[in-house]
Amino acid sequence: MSEKPSEKPPESRGLEFTGERVVPGLVDPNLFNEHLARYRFAALFAGGARVLDAGCGSGYGVAELGRAGCIFAMDIAADAIAHASRAFAASNVRFLQGRCEDLPFVDASLDLVVAFEVIEHLEDWRKLLTEARRVLLPSGTLLVSTPNKAFYAESRAAVGPNPYHVHEFEYREFEAALQAEFPHVHLWTQNHSEAITFVPASASCGTFDAVADAAPETAHFFLAACSRSPITLTSAFAWLPSAGNVLRERQQHIALLEGEVAQKNQWLSDAQKSQSGLQREYDKLEAELRRSNDWAEHLNLQVANASGVIDELREELRTARAGYENQIAESEMEAATRLQWVAQLEEQLARERAELAQRTEWAHSLDREMQQERIVYRKLEQQHLETQEHLKRTQAELERVKGELAFTEAQKWVRFGRSLSLMNKSLPGDSNG
Repeated sequence: MSEKPSEKPPESRGLEFTGERVVPGLVDPNLFNEHLARYRFAALFAGGARVLDAGCGSGYGVAELGRAGCIFAMDIAADAIAHASRAFAASNVRFLQGRCEDLPFVDASLDLVVAFEVIEHLEDWRKLLTEARRVLLPSGTLLVSTPNKAFYAESRAAVGPNPYHVHEFEYREFEAALQAEFPHVHLWTQNHSEAITFVPASASCGTFDAVADAAPETAHFFLAACSRSPITLTSAFAWLPSAGNVLRERQQHIALLEGEVAQKNQWLSDAQKSQSGLQREYDKLEAELRRSNDWAEHLNLQVANASGVIDELREELRTARAGYENQIAESEMEAATRLQWVAQLEEQLARERAELAQRTEWAHSLDREMQQERIVYRKLEQQHLETQEHLKRTQAELERVKGELAFTEAQKWVRFGRSLSLMNKSLPGDSNG
């Protein structure tokens, strides 16, 4: 379907044209007449009847069924029903939203069900037929139409299958499906055909001379009347719309196409000029791209050189790290040695403490000094514990302890010598006494 560029008529405003739903004023007149003709045909069955237009779409068909006593126009799309109820409201028309596979009517309550171009849109298309049979009176009729699958596939070969269609029918399949539900089925083929017409100036009905369709399998559309009762209206039908002058339409269409060709030629000329400008711009961009590529290549060389420097720095870092690790290992070994020395020193101090304890009874003055040395020793013990917890400060701490111990050692022996000199003078029996 192609949308005709025109001003929207009042009855089409507010309803989106999807490319599938027929909206008056938004589709090509020939296409619209193709759909409207079915309702003109259905009007022959609708006089005074209770009619359901199942899948009414934008609602334009109810105007053609206006002679019916009561019309129910139903569609699954809420926007379509809202539009139809505004554009085609009438005293004998009621608009409903619902599914064609689940008709909201009691059994045997309708005279005519119209379902034009609906069945191919349904997943469970058989339910449309069974539901129509249920709600129809025994004398009621179902009018159902669908496009010919064979013709439709050929006409859409360039654009592919219709995405809105679920199941399309060929002639014999469509006939068999209808006959499976209704004992009486009469099929018409619908074609958009040229004809030589003799039409009076005033409105009138005339005689239609038509031979039987010898190849119904090639028709554009199929339209069938289905009923549980014999179908009496089986004659051919033709409708000449107000826009039915084919030659005049073609001349107008050719003029329109010539105008479009001229417009497109102008567009082509403008496009060629634009293309020349774009080509110059492209050449300019291509030259700039080459310069950018050269610059990028230069940067790549710089990056490669920098990568070499980075690799060298990484190697130096690995070497330095290995050296630091060796130094740390050596420091740890040195710290262990010094800790061993401290332990030995502690043993020596213990021996000296025992020796000093033995001399306390005759060296009270020395005892006070030894007490001070014990305090110093305790400090040394505390410093040793801190040395174990902080290996990095071991060297400085041990040097300090060594200095203090050396100083203490010197003082101790000096005092010890003095004490011995005093003792020698005071001991009884001394020859020097």
